[in-house]
Amino acid sequence: MFNLLWLSNYEEDLQQAFAVADKLLSAFPTSFSQPARDFLDKFHVMKEHRSKNYICYLLPFWLQEKSEVSSADCRKIAIANIFGMLYYHLIDDLMDNPDARFKHQLPLADLIHFEFMSIYREYFPTGSPFWSYFRKYVSEWADAVTHENSNNFFLEHPVRVAHKAAPVKLSVAAICLLSGQEQMIPLLEDNVDTVLITLQMLDDWMDWEKDLKEGSYNCLIALIQTKKQLPENQRPTPEEIRHAIYTEDILLEYALQVEAHHRSLETVRPNARHLYDFHEFLYQNVQQGANQIETDRKLLEKGGLEYWLSKKIINS
Repeated sequence: MFNLLWLSNYEEDLQQAFAVADKLLSAFPTSFSQPARDFLDKFHVMKEHRSKNYICYLLPFWLQEKSEVSSADCRKIAIANIFGMLYYHLIDDLMDNPDARFKHQLPLADLIHFEFMSIYREYFPTGSPFWSYFRKYVSEWADAVTHENSNNFFLEHPVRVAHKAAPVKLSVAAICLLSGQEQMIPLLEDNVDTVLITLQMLDDWMDWEKDLKEGSYNCLIALIQTKKQLPENQRPTPEEIRHAIYTEDILLEYALQVEAHHRSLETVRPNARHLYDFHEFLYQNVQQGANQIETDRKLLEKGGLEYWLSKKIINS
């Protein structure tokens, strides 16, 4: 059974954070307020069938345990990160689809970015070291999203895969500076990067068909391309990817890499227990998926009837 305390312990805080974010968005100019609230709703962590960017808004709470930062301040930082998440989603969408149908998308992004920055300015005046970290994370993001299709990040420099979500680490800088623990920032940055790599690996496993069609960089596709020794300008076909997944055990290799990530996170357990628990949840999902494919493959090798019977027994 999965340990979900990393989420359930903070459900009330998250409800409050999303309620405040919705209230702030409702104060936008009339032509933007409802589209902004509708966009927020797509990511509401407590609603079904929504995109769940857990680490974006839970990281402040996961870091709170070993700090003296209040729950109220953690909620404010979570709200800032909700706005940050919305902003970067809008910008990423505009980069991927320059002819986006929603012509107000860029000004909406600017309005959301203003709210994002306003909260952090409440805590960190000009001259605070926070803004150096801010620049660092935005620079990492900018470099990653600009060059991901011209470099094999996953195999050559995996941390740059994490940098696509580098602004998530603003929570690290904020909580550590507010609690007088700036010396912890480098360790926690590295740990969050590790979790972000695993998250991207999972997303890429789920989205490989879409990414292959759109020509987007994808960790799983990059791994298979390298394994098949294909030229840089030749991506594997859908059939080659399916063969790698269902016949060549490529996901077991994926799972081994996530397991290595999980071992490296042992150092963070004393300082951010729920960050470790969240990664364990991701690792268990990857491992479970890889093992299920391996089990199905072995059953199919024994014959279709045995495979059909096993599925009937499991689902009965």
